[in-house]
Amino acid sequence: MMKVFLLSISMIISGSPLALANKNPWMRTCRIDQGQFWVLKAGSEELAMCFFDDAGVGAETFFLFKTKAGMQDSLKAYKDRNMSSPRGGVCGSFGAELIQGKDTEGQTFNVCRFEDQSLIEETTLWLGPGAGGSESLDRALSSTY
Repeated sequence: MMKVFLLSISMIISGSPLALANKNPWMRTCRIDQGQFWVLKAGSEELAMCFFDDAGVGAETFFLFKTKAGMQDSLKAYKDRNMSSPRGGVCGSFGAELIQGKDTEGQTFNVCRFEDQSLIEETTLWLGPGAGGSESLDRALSSTY
């Protein structure tokens, strides 16, 4: 009887990270499309991102697109390459704010935040669709649920 009890406890404990991932729709949507869910720290703020190889987009932005809740400004800028101004670096050229975030290993990422709070990694935005390293993101953006 004690073995059954201990086995049950170990199954509950080992299954809990999976249960947490299943309760987070942003994380789940990212993983369904073969992306990696990352949280970047930008000061006291956390930026939830979904990376597809070298290309990154905000996890909420990706979730809203996939569930047909709307295409946010960062994805419009990425897909349509609609620069608003030649000044202000990559993010500024698209009317977005540059934010630097770090992952748990201390690697720095430049992220563009648009007025609607949508996020996209700066190099992803600069290179646009069809660029090397963006194929997985392009494939993920080719369909919705």
